[in-house]
Amino acid sequence: MKFSTPRGTKDIPPQEVILWNEIEKTCQEVFKIFNYKEIRTPIFEETALFSRSLGSTSDIVQKQMLNVAVEKEKGYSLRPEATAAIVRAYLEHGLDKEEGFVKLFYIGPMFRGERPQKGRLRQFHHIGVEAIGLTNPLLDAEIILLATRILDRIGVSGYRLKINSLGCAKDKENFSKLLRDSLKTKIADLCADCKERFKRNVFRVLDCKQEQCKEVVSTLKLDGKYLCPQCQDYFDLVKENLKILKLPFEVTFTMVRGLDYYTHTVFEISHPNLGSQDALGAGGRYDNLVKELGGENKGAMGFALGFERLILALNKENIEAAGLDLFIAGLGPAAQKPAFLLLNDLRKQGISCEMDFASSSLKSQMRQANDKKAKYVIILGEDEIKNNEVTLKDMATGFQEKIKNEAIVENLKRKLSL
Repeated sequence: MKFSTPRGTKDIPPQEVILWNEIEKTCQEVFKIFNYKEIRTPIFEETALFSRSLGSTSDIVQKQMLNVAVEKEKGYSLRPEATAAIVRAYLEHGLDKEEGFVKLFYIGPMFRGERPQKGRLRQFHHIGVEAIGLTNPLLDAEIILLATRILDRIGVSGYRLKINSLGCAKDKENFSKLLRDSLKTKIADLCADCKERFKRNVFRVLDCKQEQCKEVVSTLKLDGKYLCPQCQDYFDLVKENLKILKLPFEVTFTMVRGLDYYTHTVFEISHPNLGSQDALGAGGRYDNLVKELGGENKGAMGFALGFERLILALNKENIEAAGLDLFIAGLGPAAQKPAFLLLNDLRKQGISCEMDFASSSLKSQMRQANDKKAKYVIILGEDEIKNNEVTLKDMATGFQEKIKNEAIVENLKRKLSL
């Protein structure tokens, strides 16, 4: 029987892993510059954690949770996003008491049971941050800047930054009422899902990707009048800070994050390469979540970027693999053991190398070295073994030279600048 990947998942082959590693490394460098520290949480949590934090009426909880059977008396779900789990860990490990304000980042798989499409998988990967313990418009600007700095560093261009404010809890109620009043005469024009969303979470109508719903939303004349004076002042400061940072943005009043925990600043970064599901990533402030999950009243904000979507936006189909430093070509069975010993001695010195284990012809081994993009090849034959030396070939220039065994490491390190 022939098996294939489950629908909505994908393998990451070696050639593509090269790009994944590059992105991860770049992100970690940027996170270090911004003083964010890594946190890792389990890939599944109690279902109630997500129901409580994301909102029982959200599409994720209603339709997209992937549940797992661990214990009969408890419900568990694969994590659909990381924020709730990280806040849970923040409280469980007493970080709210020890440090108060923490800046955390994560990289890992997330899961949603939804219809797969371009840039939207059942298993996908997020790179994200959570800054927990502080409410400050300067921090909002820093987090938005951090998201764009990552995109710039990995080479994504042509993206758009959209921002909005949902205000405080009272403002969200006012916004919700405003939306219902604006949509109540247009319900018949909405898709079946949005007719239900109108009843249980009207904000999700604004996120719908169905053309008929997008057309309805485009006719809405929304503005920020639902914001109280304090929340309007806060949002004005966020915008002022982004301008100081020379970060272009668009205020988009129809841009909301449909999860219950969002308050105040929300933002989304989109890219034309992604089609209808055009969000590279998104985030916002969630000042009530820490208290909602049993902690004190502490502000928090974060974002997540979709790994697979970053790769689509980069549009890099052919990534050059990093080559080996060295390939050892042993000629004949007698060369196998000395080649193997030399191979492992060089690896101890930090030199990436490989050998042929099949005693192939020199021509075949040189082809292998070329395929592996080796910078140098050591040829080890009968004469070399007898004379305690090797033949070293520079694959770029074709130059060959004899080197005594005791000088191999020093010579290679100098050539490789190790």
